[in-house]
Amino acid sequence: MHHEKILNILTEQNEVTWQDIIYGLIRSEEMDPWDIDIGKLTRSFLEIVKELKSTNFHLNGKVLFAAALLVKIKSEKLLHEDIAHFDSILFPQSEEMMDDLSMDFYERPEFDVPPLCIKTPQARKRRVSVQDLVGALERALNINKRRVLRKRRFLDYNIPDIPEKKINLTELIVDILTKIKNLFQKKEEVTFSRLLPEGKIGKEEKIFTLMPLLHLDHQSKIDLEQLEHFGEIYIREKL
Repeated sequence: MHHEKILNILTEQNEVTWQDIIYGLIRSEEMDPWDIDIGKLTRSFLEIVKELKSTNFHLNGKVLFAAALLVKIKSEKLLHEDIAHFDSILFPQSEEMMDDLSMDFYERPEFDVPPLCIKTPQARKRRVSVQDLVGALERALNINKRRVLRKRRFLDYNIPDIPEKKINLTELIVDILTKIKNLFQKKEEVTFSRLLPEGKIGKEEKIFTLMPLLHLDHQSKIDLEQLEHFGEIYIREKL
């Protein structure tokens, strides 16, 4: 197992923080705290996280977020440093100096003139100290925390206040069945429309009328018949 010494130290603690892992790796890898190898530190950090997870050790979200940030920082550092290095390979700087540039062309002796080369300025590798790294990670974590809190407040603020309305389905079924029996006794045609309450009729009234009918039909107390799609529903006596 890699980093066995630091893993033993970390697992003895009740909770491992991302700072513990970073400082522990710097000590165990004997890195210069004033000039950290971001690539090496990131690889070791990810290995530690992977090995801790393999032992079912509980890791808080900040450790995982810090791991993601380290990968991003490593990528940014490689991008800004290695692109300039790649340019220097594509356009190598000539070691020969071109003298006598003011010499008249016809007066120059016959010799091969090296082609002019594009000189790409080399990016200076900035040293990263442990204080720089920890400070950057802390700022990023704080920004993420504020973003999460803002989102949570927004969601809490925008939750609609849905009024609670309790319906006694048994009472609805009994009421509808009573209406149906009365209409059957009068030998009148019983339809869904006639069972709707008087006054303004909306979706709620239609639902609370249809639900009892479906229950009664399922219980074989009535027969429901609909001749066409979205057409009238007829209620028949169960024969």
